[in-house]
Amino acid sequence: MVIIIKTSLLTLSVITGFLGLSGVVASADTYTVKSGDTVANIADKFNDTVSGITKRNNLSNADLIMVGQKLSVGKDTKASKTNMKTSTAIHNEHKDTVIADTASSSDNDSDNNSNSANDVTSSAIISPADFQSQGVVYQNGKKWTYYTGAAFADGTTNHGGYDADGYLIVAAPAEVPFGTHVQTPLGEGVVHDRGTAIVGNHYDLVMP
Repeated sequence: MVIIIKTSLLTLSVITGFLGLSGVVASADTYTVKSGDTVANIADKFNDTVSGITKRNNLSNADLIMVGQKLSVGKDTKASKTNMKTSTAIHNEHKDTVIADTASSSDNDSDNNSNSANDVTSSAIISPADFQSQGVVYQNGKKWTYYTGAAFADGTTNHGGYDADGYLIVAAPAEVPFGTHVQTPLGEGVVHDRGTAIVGNHYDLVMP
């Protein structure tokens, strides 16, 4: 009986040492709070969660623990790891989508123009037909009119009312730098042009 107990203790010692050497924190049923401890660092130490420790130990305040207090720890390890993996998978999926969109835009300019046009016009407040019918639209303190053109002050080319990156072509007052992104009544645009009557709060855009 004594030999069995010693053998078990020796086995536990070997396992514990192996876990320590391999950088794995062994989970435990209880932990005695030491000076300087917080629930957060205890949770990290035992691969637990703050909410798990708080609920399991009926803590009214997760920021208030006492030296010598016994805490039940290490119960939420599996749930914590699972949630972390799920979150990472979702993030990576979104990241891959963004990269794929970027790659396709560099490979195919015509596809880029179409996709970008759809993106920028999704924020439109009026249709091109209604804009043409009204002639003038006021938005965010700006007076908007429209025009048609093929040559623009900064040398950009017209792709059906959009620049090479798929943004609406805008004529802005001289104090607004070329390349500035602005929200137009038809969606997002970029400043590429000037105009003798385009001063103050007056902006003009190429009708797509």
